[in-house]
Amino acid sequence: MPKTIKYIKQVKRPLVRPCPCAVDHISCGYINISHILGCPYNCSYCFLHTYYGQEEIVVYDNDEELLAQVADYMVKADKRLRLGTGQYSDSLALDKETGLSKKLIELFAGQDKHLLELKTKSAEVDHLLALDHCRRTVMAWSVNPEALARSEELGAESLAARLVAAKRCVAAGYPVAFHFDPIIYYAGWDNDYQAVVDLIFTEISESSIAWISLGALRFQPELKELAANKFPSSMIFKGSLCFEVDKMRYPEQLRIELFNRMVGLIRGHSKTVYLYLCMESPKVWAEVNLGNCQNNPYQGYFDYSRKTKIQ
Repeated sequence: MPKTIKYIKQVKRPLVRPCPCAVDHISCGYINISHILGCPYNCSYCFLHTYYGQEEIVVYDNDEELLAQVADYMVKADKRLRLGTGQYSDSLALDKETGLSKKLIELFAGQDKHLLELKTKSAEVDHLLALDHCRRTVMAWSVNPEALARSEELGAESLAARLVAAKRCVAAGYPVAFHFDPIIYYAGWDNDYQAVVDLIFTEISESSIAWISLGALRFQPELKELAANKFPSSMIFKGSLCFEVDKMRYPEQLRIELFNRMVGLIRGHSKTVYLYLCMESPKVWAEVNLGNCQNNPYQGYFDYSRKTKIQ
């Protein structure tokens, strides 16, 4: 059954604000544009199951105010920023109905300092391909092995469809990005993830990839009970998990091993693509060698100075 969509024109909190990050974990400096709260997809691991009414999607229906807040935030920024709509919903799953991405792409095309990132598990890109984006928008896809996409990302497009959409965006001149988040650990996981990495670099030229992020499975403790009822066949809660700071996570040493293995797989294809970790502890950052080039053109869009949670 489709989720109910409720449209509102007023909110109390700012619509543009830094992405929250766990206490004592390193933020990547992403700035969230809060256009939609809730997602039409049903990923078993998604924090939105515990964050808001599970079967309702709230859409902020005042594009003029939102665009004004985005423009104001960019003008006042003293450094280069990555802003995007992919934190509290999928950036493109409802975009044909809302039409916001076109307006944001056109807004960002009119300046040369900041980047817009549209992160999705959708393949709905046709309506954006002809826009004059001036390469100020990065089209990004969350990716997992096909078997996990089928079992844990219900309603979302297949991995193959996401990569076809990415290829179409590259042909239209957009830089693209990929998010291995969450990486899910199970027997044989590295072989499955290697297949995804190999496929990405087979289908997408290295020079077209702006960045790739790595994030390990993490979730609020209360998600386990909710998901046990909603996703009875899910495998994500069967691994070795422990409570760390505010979420259930794999132990730090296991995360370090997962990330170093993923870095090795990616660096086997590219020595230049920018890599970063999502919501990770300083210890994990210290133990994972991402191998980034110091002169990478995208490095300036990442700010790792904030390590506390936005209240």
